[in-house]
Amino acid sequence: MPEPVDIILLSYNRADYLAQMVAALERRTQAPYRLTIVDNASGAATRQWLRANAWRFHQIIWNERNEHLAGLDRGIRATESEIFVVSDADLVVGAPTSDGCWLTRLLSLAARHDDFGLIAVRLDSISAARNARLDSAPRIDGELLETPTGVWLNLIRRSALRVPYMSDGITCHALRRAGYRVGIAANIYATHLGDGDAERHPDYLARKQVASGWSTTYPRYPELADVPAPPTLEQVALAAPLLAALEAAGIDPADAASESPVALVDPQVGAIGPARAILAIEPDQAALERAFTLAGELVLVLAAIAPPPAPDGWQLIREEPGPHPILLRLARLASRPRWRARLLYSTVEHRANWIAVFRAGAFGDSTPLRIYAYRAEHPRAVERSAQRPEQRSGGLPRLRRRRVGELATKLRRLLRAEWALLRARGR
Repeated sequence: MPEPVDIILLSYNRADYLAQMVAALERRTQAPYRLTIVDNASGAATRQWLRANAWRFHQIIWNERNEHLAGLDRGIRATESEIFVVSDADLVVGAPTSDGCWLTRLLSLAARHDDFGLIAVRLDSISAARNARLDSAPRIDGELLETPTGVWLNLIRRSALRVPYMSDGITCHALRRAGYRVGIAANIYATHLGDGDAERHPDYLARKQVASGWSTTYPRYPELADVPAPPTLEQVALAAPLLAALEAAGIDPADAASESPVALVDPQVGAIGPARAILAIEPDQAALERAFTLAGELVLVLAAIAPPPAPDGWQLIREEPGPHPILLRLARLASRPRWRARLLYSTVEHRANWIAVFRAGAFGDSTPLRIYAYRAEHPRAVERSAQRPEQRSGGLPRLRRRRVGELATKLRRLLRAEWALLRARGR
């Protein structure tokens, strides 16, 4: 019976991707393998999923901190097959063909091309961020593209890798310096779930950008330029009590509109225009008049202690506390770019949780901001505009630190790799 191939996956949050990848490996891998997970100090949800599914893995290695791609080295050292596979945990392998499964075909390629120290699968998507250069890569025997790769189910010969795993780029460099070639299988595909990160896990990409520095570095992600900026904690703190008051009035956010950050915090709220309810945060006189003109039934205003005057036909029906001053001050502090970069909180993935926190944080008699609810004496039916509020895009890259250490990081890794290669030659 052939030796099982050790497959080493590097997990860091995004438990939905990890679950999909593991399930696809189980369904679509026919060659014998052992699955090792190296977890890079993920959040509680991912770690709990791993514990609940531990029976599916050969072993789980728990890192105490996020070691980024270098964390794969722990898995390599804890496994033993001569040929092993390393990968990020966000790929779905393709279904078996008449030539076998993805792993069988990679092994066949490795047997036919023993001068290749690394062979990766090919992604079935092409973008500016992912393998757009492959059409120009040299093609070997019609089945291999000789080019460096990302961490996409990379089959590696253990005897060829003579340096610790630090990154995909350094690994490809070290294999070449050791006399091997590296490439991508031209016809073995996998689906890269990470292509959806900009929409499903945008803060994950932002954290990676922020992490670039002396010890590690990540590429720039052009897809982030088109992602709407996430709300700041201050914006959530201001909008959440208004959303709670809207719910208490029995009005769906889809029937409300706002020109304030409320629409950024709750995407169901439309752009300013005719609507059943209009929500406003500290509006000036013109914005206040516009709110009463456009609202059919309810106007909710977050403003200072003196209530804005109501025009004819409108009645102030309720005053409630706004965000607690301590929570609001903390939210403002956390919204500064420096602290956003340090705290790395997510107002996209954890939007509902933060809204719940600041809804509960609207209490007390000393709140400097109050919520004023005005109801029309003669409500009228209005149809909310379908226009979406204009949202600033490209907000996430603001969280990047200066990439001062990028060149130094690569130089440091190159020197470390060269030293390891020199030592290996002397043995």
